[in-house]
Amino acid sequence: MSMRIGFPRLVRVHLFIVWRQRSLWAAAVPLALFALLLGVISPAGPHDHGAGDLAFMAKTMAMFMPIAYMAAFTDFHTRHDRLGIGQLEDSTPTPAPVLAAARTLGAFLILIAPSLLLLACAGVTQTLHGSWRAVPQALAAGLTITGPAVLTAMSLSSLLGAILPMIVARIAGVLAWFALVFSSPMLPVPTVNGTILNVIGDAVGAGWFGLKPVYPAAGGILAVTGTPANAALSLIAQLAAAILLMALGGWCSARPRTAR
Repeated sequence: MSMRIGFPRLVRVHLFIVWRQRSLWAAAVPLALFALLLGVISPAGPHDHGAGDLAFMAKTMAMFMPIAYMAAFTDFHTRHDRLGIGQLEDSTPTPAPVLAAARTLGAFLILIAPSLLLLACAGVTQTLHGSWRAVPQALAAGLTITGPAVLTAMSLSSLLGAILPMIVARIAGVLAWFALVFSSPMLPVPTVNGTILNVIGDAVGAGWFGLKPVYPAAGGILAVTGTPANAALSLIAQLAAAILLMALGGWCSARPRTAR
């Protein structure tokens, strides 16, 4: 007889699976500290001791922390079977989309935690200097700027792992992230930078936190305009793209493939 496992419990199981990956933290923690330092000392930052500084820190974390996640999540769609969690999940009547959502949410909650913690510390520092809204602003910046970048990295990495040999997928994932983050719309190459699909939150930072975009706006209806509505559209578009990538990776991993 099958037993039903609640969604919160499934999330907790996958949360602890990610938490126990020591190699992930060995890469993620130094990147988080580097991103925080860069956010503080970079001359490109607004240095307004307010929401702009917090959003810029969130943006530097969105640039660099996903590098570790791109290399770590190529086995995202297969690790639950390797660890035996798949057998537990198969014994329940829980629908496959709910299982996928639990895996994704559990991993995301752990991966976003270092960014939120460091941003909250920066918010506390601003609070001590009289900015009483700093901590909520810091958490909002982390969730709306760094959060979508983390989710995109997870999703893209899992898709690459589903269609490529693992070692190739890890290398391709890191290279793909550098291409996504640092390709300029001024170069004659396809890029999401300058559009609302930008993975480092240019539209969100400009529309909700008054932060100047890193890249000049591209032409067309997807261009970054710096308005609150444009920021909301960007956030929705990034989340939709990440969900699509995750679903595509799950579909590809379920199909028979040649040995890697």
